[in-house]
Amino acid sequence: MALKTAAPGVAHKSDAGGVRLGLDGPGPLAGAYADLAARLGPRVLVAAMAGPGVELALGVVADPQFGPLVMVAAGGVLVEVLADRRFALPPLDHRGARAMLDRLAARPLLDGARGGPPADLGAVADALVRLSFLAVDLGDRLAALDVNPLVAGPDGCVAVDALVVPGPA
Repeated sequence: MALKTAAPGVAHKSDAGGVRLGLDGPGPLAGAYADLAARLGPRVLVAAMAGPGVELALGVVADPQFGPLVMVAAGGVLVEVLADRRFALPPLDHRGARAMLDRLAARPLLDGARGGPPADLGAVADALVRLSFLAVDLGDRLAALDVNPLVAGPDGCVAVDALVVPGPA
C-alpha cells in the first residue's frame, strides 16, 4: 500500500516527506499514518501501489500568448532535475502524442533500456491525447495541471499523483 498526505496546501507531497510506499500490512500502515499525522496533519490517502514502470510527467500550462500547452516529461523527482520535457499545442492526435514521446531524452527507457520491459506507448499516447482534449475543453478555467508521476509499464499507464490549479475564469 501507499500512504500520502492529503493536507491542504501540500503541492509536492514527496518534497514534504508526505509519501510512504511499500506498506505491507496494518502495522506498517498504522506507523506510517502516525508519523504523517504528527508532521502534516491527519488527512491522508491510502492507495494500492502502482506496478513497475517508467515515471513520466504529463501536464497542461496556460501560456499567455498561445493558451493551453500540453507537456510530457521524464517524471518523478527527475522532472525538474533533467528538464527533459516537450510541449505541444492541443488538441493532439495519436501521431502528435507519439512524436512528443519520441523526442524525449528518456525515450530509450520506454523501450526497455537496461533490461526493463517496454512500456505500452499506445496507452501513454492515449493519455496525452485525452489530456490535450481536457486542456481545450477547460481553456482558461485551468491555469495548470500536473500528473506526476504517470507510471508507464508494459500493461498500460497509471496516474499516481496529480495537481490541478484552477484558472481565473
